[in-house]
Amino acid sequence: MTVSPGPSRILLLGISTVATAIALGSTYALTSDPAPESAPRAERNYGELPPDNFGGPVTSSPSAPASASPSASSTRIPSPTANPSARPTKKQRPSDSAEPPSSGDRPGSPEQEPVEADPLASPPPGNPGQQGPEPDRTGVPPKKKLRVHRGDLVIRTAGKVVDGLEVHGRVSVEAPNVTIRNTKVIVPTGSETAGISNNNDSGRGMLVRNVEVRAASAAPGVNGVVGHDFTLESSEIHHVTDQVHITGSNVTVRDNWFHDNYHFESDPYQDGGASHDDSIQIIGGGNITIAGNRFTGAYNAGVQITQSIRDVDGVTIRDNLLGGGGCTVNIAEKGRGPVDGLVIRDNRFLSDQRIDGCAIIRPSSTKVSHSGNVWDDTGRPVTLSRG
Repeated sequence: MTVSPGPSRILLLGISTVATAIALGSTYALTSDPAPESAPRAERNYGELPPDNFGGPVTSSPSAPASASPSASSTRIPSPTANPSARPTKKQRPSDSAEPPSSGDRPGSPEQEPVEADPLASPPPGNPGQQGPEPDRTGVPPKKKLRVHRGDLVIRTAGKVVDGLEVHGRVSVEAPNVTIRNTKVIVPTGSETAGISNNNDSGRGMLVRNVEVRAASAAPGVNGVVGHDFTLESSEIHHVTDQVHITGSNVTVRDNWFHDNYHFESDPYQDGGASHDDSIQIIGGGNITIAGNRFTGAYNAGVQITQSIRDVDGVTIRDNLLGGGGCTVNIAEKGRGPVDGLVIRDNRFLSDQRIDGCAIIRPSSTKVSHSGNVWDDTGRPVTLSRG
């Protein structure tokens, strides 16, 4: 005579069956390959990524070895409120006067010392034939002998050529068509400053070629080249906050190497928040070309476009090796309406963004003409992200 199993035995058999199914499912999850990612990546929306202000970060001694990467704490801040009804209309700009940024972009004097982090490490140089110049072809030629000049250098002679100096100070160009070449500029620190500047109404037509610019030591707000109506080529700018600040029109930046930006987790120019260090920041102007450069090491953006002091239009970014940043190219409108005439083409992007896959971010109202932009490690096409 067969005896039916009791309720307890049925319950035990049910529990055993469920446990076996869970174990088999876990084993499959651990051993099966992840689903392949579709190519190219779909457009992403990063609504909270911050546009940068004019303010710039700080520096650490270039001679000191980097012991650790700065922490990747978020630098996100709320985007400024755009008031469409208050947007000024676009205007023709025959030339731009170099108005200083509005008060409040930078504080007068820091009340406390910034908390310093080490510079971001640069990836190794690329192979010949890649976008961006070979590092040994930028900066001062190796065998060039330099004469030391201590103190600031103010140039007021039109057409002046400065060649073969090591300047321990700042270079200010206040005359047209000045050339600075084969020169090293070691920027003094302790105050907000730039290594080379023509940010005035008199220094148009400046040419900077085969120059190296770096900060002497840690200090807030030390930048590389600042101004408008200039050409910067075959130069190396490093161990500063922002390598290039473009404040107006008619600028060409080509065949340069920008690396090792300084980044601070507590920056007095960002109200104690993290630094907004960029390789190039455009705060106003047009007829701007950025071509054939190598970008590594910025924390905020490789190229940051804002309209902090005036409209930006007519910008071409082409044939560069671009890396760094939360998103490498970050475009913001600042309530002034779309950035017009923006062309981004034939660039190779490193995969080192803090936000995975965010090579180019722009507002949906700004139209970007883009083609031939690929990831350097895979050759796969880059897509736009919307912010």
